Amino acid sequence: MNFEDIRPYRDEEVSEKVRQLLKAEQFREIIQKIYPELPFDKFEAKLLSIQNISQFQKEIIVPILDKLLKNSSEGLDFRGIENIEKGKAYLFVSTHRDIVLDSALMNYILMQEGFETAEIAIGDNLMTIPWVVDLVKLNKSFIVKRDVRKEEKVRASIELSNYINHTIQKENKSIWIAQRSGRSKDGDDRTNQSLIKMFNLAGTSEIALDNLQALNICPIAVSYEYNPCDILTIPELIKKEKGEKYEKAPLEDMQHMAKGIEGTKGRIVVSFGKPISDQLEALKVLKSRKEIFNGIVRLIDEQIHQNYFLMPTNYIAHDLLNGKSEFSDKYSEAEKEEFKKYMTARLKEVEGDSDLIQHTFLKMYANPVDNQLAKA
Repeated sequence: MNFEDIRPYRDEEVSEKVRQLLKAEQFREIIQKIYPELPFDKFEAKLLSIQNISQFQKEIIVPILDKLLKNSSEGLDFRGIENIEKGKAYLFVSTHRDIVLDSALMNYILMQEGFETAEIAIGDNLMTIPWVVDLVKLNKSFIVKRDVRKEEKVRASIELSNYINHTIQKENKSIWIAQRSGRSKDGDDRTNQSLIKMFNLAGTSEIALDNLQALNICPIAVSYEYNPCDILTIPELIKKEKGEKYEKAPLEDMQHMAKGIEGTKGRIVVSFGKPISDQLEALKVLKSRKEIFNGIVRLIDEQIHQNYFLMPTNYIAHDLLNGKSEFSDKYSEAEKEEFKKYMTARLKEVEGDSDLIQHTFLKMYANPVDNQLAKA
């Protein structure tokens, strides 16, 4: 397989794709919004000087993230970087709360700490605008085909598995992928077993555990103090709670993408777990592949839940949801009042049953606490 339709751009394609990107009026407008103080011709000259992907990330993406973090967060921190080695490729299986930032911030930390950045799996549902495709492929993203006919799904999964296995084992490059298709909009981070099955499809061994050990799976938890898209997801969560089908509005994903980038996030913490390859040995006693895949899901989720950095907002939401003060030592009264003001202002923007809306909102922030308590 040559992966031509899904792979990121290569260094030798950068100059052509950059010129293509600069022709997109919408891209120009966004850059001028990000850098209102910078004449566009100066940014254009900078972009045209880029010769390779690494330079694009360091000189274009990093300054944009620097500005974004300064304007919409209270700072980025990280933990567990000592769990990974430089020069070794990993399959980072991550929580997914923000369309763009989860992977971007992990790569930002890797760059700052002198690691090679990971390639990023991104769904083709977000690839409806040509210049967006150019931008993400310049930023080491590869395409996950979701919008395919039923009869093509297996072929698409095999191609994706081949790409992941080839990239990690043959090219020694890391990959970031969300633990499930779509974001954990309710704050309940769970790995989909079908993801583990997909990883195994292109393995060279008949023994699934051998294939999965070779991928160096490493769990990642990204925690945001505030979720900029919290109220945007409430209508979908309520529909699903009632067992009703939710239909996305046109360009809804793009709206969430923009809000996630621009909206208030508070503190952000990226937690690197320990690669699970050594722990997979204990699963060799299991008889069926289903049991093995479920065992791997448990190992990933246990680390994600325990490594998830709980913020005062999580503890406050848990106490408000349950009408208790169980975690009052984890926050101040001032922090509690600030969160309540934030919640009141946010919920005014959502129409419907106010009690149900508030319950859904609080549950979203409280679920990570319940997940951590489950294994405490």
